[in-house]
Amino acid sequence: METNARYVIVGLFATIVAAAGFVFVYWLHTTGGFTANQAIYRVRFDTPVMGLRPGVSVLFNGLRVGEVRSATLDPGNPKSVLASLAVDPATPIRADTHVGVDSSGLMGSINVSLTGGSSDAVLQPAPDGRPPILVADPGASQSLGQAAQQAVNQLNAILGDNASPLHNAIVSFGSFSDALGRNSGRIDNIMAGLEKMTGGGPQPPAPIFYDLNAPAFPPAPKPLTAQIAVAETTAPVVFQTQRALVSPRPGERRPLESGQWSDNLPVLVRAKIVQTLENAGFTRVAGAQDGLSPDVQLLIDIRSFEVTLDPRPSAHVNVAAKLLGADGKIMGGKDFDGSTPAEGADPAAVFAALDEAFGKVAYDLGVWIGTTVKAQS
Repeated sequence: METNARYVIVGLFATIVAAAGFVFVYWLHTTGGFTANQAIYRVRFDTPVMGLRPGVSVLFNGLRVGEVRSATLDPGNPKSVLASLAVDPATPIRADTHVGVDSSGLMGSINVSLTGGSSDAVLQPAPDGRPPILVADPGASQSLGQAAQQAVNQLNAILGDNASPLHNAIVSFGSFSDALGRNSGRIDNIMAGLEKMTGGGPQPPAPIFYDLNAPAFPPAPKPLTAQIAVAETTAPVVFQTQRALVSPRPGERRPLESGQWSDNLPVLVRAKIVQTLENAGFTRVAGAQDGLSPDVQLLIDIRSFEVTLDPRPSAHVNVAAKLLGADGKIMGGKDFDGSTPAEGADPAAVFAALDEAFGKVAYDLGVWIGTTVKAQS
């Protein structure tokens, strides 16, 4: 019995909820959420109006105050449409209130729009006791189709008046497009350059650094104690770079795109010559600087440091050396030349060949300096 009683209670509760929902939907559908004591007005449209139907919102100065209850044809005038409006009784509708039709977007639904009105223009009910009637503005019910047709007509007129300029613009645009097509490669290069300037685009690969090697010497019988200062290496501007140079033809030089020396070439050559003299047995070698009083000063000038490509790749290094005594007089001078074949024109082969050619020059230079200094001792 208790189980049956529970079933009866649950069924009764479900029935009450369903009935309440039905009543709420019916109230919302019939009254639109407004109180039952709505004010009823009639509106007459003397021109065709599209989209007018029951449920369409009624706006007063942009605020929703009600809805359209019905929309029918006027039996006495086939050109007119009669609409019944249910609005909030507090809405200040007057005899001179303007009635229009607004659209929510180009393809949106319409709204009946009420605006304006004088405070003393009281709207009276019809003589037969029916609700008061308002007459819509003559152009208020113009359909969206008519407005669109007018816009198209205006656009056609504009295009007709400017047909020749538009034709010239299209022709010019075609010529411009052809020019862009013919120069697409240059445009790509310009855009790539702009990306590099602004830090955009893919990051370039990290550069590969190459070094020079100081040659080795047989152990000296005894240390060479002459104090030698190596002055800053001089060179033409073309050699004052970290790039390796190649010579496609006699008299022409260009830098390799990839790879570079570990330092500016004259600075690197000076450091490696200091190391060469140390390997040759000189224990007192340093770069020339203020406060140093050397027995001998070495001056180096780079004359050539490149790989010639014609007729076949070959590294060529040439330096001019001078030794100055403590009194500033030249003790001796000599040109040193070193050449070696290169296995190719790629960066690895070019840097390897230049390093080997420099090793020959540095070795001969170390031997010459040792002989000259011993002879002057």
